[in-house]
Amino acid sequence: MQSLGGEKKTSVWPALRVVARAMPEASLPLTIAGVIGLLLVGVFPTIYKLATGALIGALPAATRAGAGSAAAHRVDVALAVLAASFVAQQLIGPVFGQVVDALARRVTGHLRGRVITAAASPPGVGHLEDPATLDKVMLAQGVGTAQITPRGVVIGAFNIAAQYVAGTASAILLMAYRWWLPLIAIALYLSVIRRFRRDFFRNVMAITGKAESLRRSQYFRDVALTPVAAKETRVFGLGDWVVDRFRTSWLSAMTDLWAERRGQWKTMVLGAVAFFSVEFGVMFLLGHSAARGEISIARLTVFVAAAQGLQVFANLSDHDLNLTWGAPAITAVADLEALVEDPSVALPGDTAAAGLPARDVRFENVSFAYPGRNEVFSHLDLTIEAGKSLAIVGDNGAGKTTLVKLLARLYDPTDGVITVDGTPLTQLDPSSWQRRLSAIFQDFTRYQVRASDNVAWGNPDLALDVARLDAAAERAGATDLVASLPHGWDTVLSRQFKDGTDLSGGQWQRLALARALYAVDAGAGVLILDEPTAALDVRAEAELYDRFLELTRGLTTIVISHRFSTVRRADRIVVIEQGVVVEQGTHDELMAADGRYAHMFRLQAARFVDAPDSEDESETIDA
Repeated sequence: MQSLGGEKKTSVWPALRVVARAMPEASLPLTIAGVIGLLLVGVFPTIYKLATGALIGALPAATRAGAGSAAAHRVDVALAVLAASFVAQQLIGPVFGQVVDALARRVTGHLRGRVITAAASPPGVGHLEDPATLDKVMLAQGVGTAQITPRGVVIGAFNIAAQYVAGTASAILLMAYRWWLPLIAIALYLSVIRRFRRDFFRNVMAITGKAESLRRSQYFRDVALTPVAAKETRVFGLGDWVVDRFRTSWLSAMTDLWAERRGQWKTMVLGAVAFFSVEFGVMFLLGHSAARGEISIARLTVFVAAAQGLQVFANLSDHDLNLTWGAPAITAVADLEALVEDPSVALPGDTAAAGLPARDVRFENVSFAYPGRNEVFSHLDLTIEAGKSLAIVGDNGAGKTTLVKLLARLYDPTDGVITVDGTPLTQLDPSSWQRRLSAIFQDFTRYQVRASDNVAWGNPDLALDVARLDAAAERAGATDLVASLPHGWDTVLSRQFKDGTDLSGGQWQRLALARALYAVDAGAGVLILDEPTAALDVRAEAELYDRFLELTRGLTTIVISHRFSTVRRADRIVVIEQGVVVEQGTHDELMAADGRYAHMFRLQAARFVDAPDSEDESETIDA
């Protein structure tokens, strides 16, 4: 894994820097409270140790002098401080834990919001189809790294910091015995623990380096566990096959981790010997000094407690594991943000697109290829006249949908230029241009929200207007559908939520069409219809065809369809083959030319001529 600057990440420090900047952004008051809390949690154990030593030191003199003496008063003071520090530790610990947990949850929400913002902010979609980006998105959600979220990292960092504050205070106490002793002990502890942490981090890197295999295993897991594929996995008997693919992908990711762990037992043995040697040496020196009368029992008590307090520098707890295993989720957020800020992803352009196109949109010598694939277009020339309808036909894979993606600037051409009224599309602000478009894509989204939202999201900047919703539904032929829903426009369209319901494919497509028309009513000037009737029954399709001219009048309309009943109504038709326009004209002109279009039309018409019992289909093709 590479850092933003290109240096290899070999520790959790990059993640801690991201967290340190994110905490005050998530909640400044909780951040301040957390820092104060870790200082108190670290300091009060030292006060307790000092009070214990003072009590033991004062007891002999108090016993001899009796009650009411100055020595007895010192015992009372020591007891009071001891009790107060004990109670403080019992109170501050839980409060500190609650504060840190609240801050950790805020930071988790903050960073997840940054992930969503980073993924959603580019106007194009190429980054969402890039495996490297998808790996970052997966890691940023904690998937593949023991499912540890930023919450675990924040909690771990605060608790480790509190332990180190307490350990530092203990070291200062022990310096009163021999100034060099705690320095040597801490140096030895940290040298061994550093090796432990290095091994832990190598384990984590072994996992994160297999992000693609983990994504694949997650996919097969979802296929097995979610209802989306449940019908096919049962009908085709895919259960064992899916489980086997999950196991294979998961083992592919875990093999490197297991290999990395081999031999790490040596570090464990070395560490145990080193820790025992340090602790034995410190205790031996203290005992020897006490036996020779060089230190009192009271000081011995304090120094022994201080020596034990140094052990936090040799401690590997769940907090260390959370910090180490959760670090990739943190750094992936920063990596993802840097990735989407790259100019090739961000897409240039700052000219407003209001009112465009007024004349035409032109594809001039346009070439395009998806990463790692052959060219879809090679020197494509095409003019889309404003205010008229253009139908695009061609075989599967001819590039019809890709042309729409380029028009919507979800991608930029690899060569050539697309202009809008003479202005290169790359000079227009991508978001402003996309607001000028309305679309129903072949793979339109079925939003599991209210029916009203499914339509109103055609322009989410507008206040919800039921009259506008009703108008869009009426134009899309969805009025009866909305009326049939249990709660009308307020019905949630998912059975996974209370009082929710699901729709058929054709019903979903009607709502998607209503969403596109809602956007048109809200000001979009270009309407894209990519297989707009694919999920409709033939009668509903015929009804839509009959209203095609009404729906598209005055709009710049691009229609992609295999249904020639729709295509023939367009003002102009183009046929695309092998990335170029091979024919164009009106329906009548192309039929008279007896070329590729006429051949495809006759093939489709013959299916209905040969099926005389299929009255509805005949009506559709003749409409």
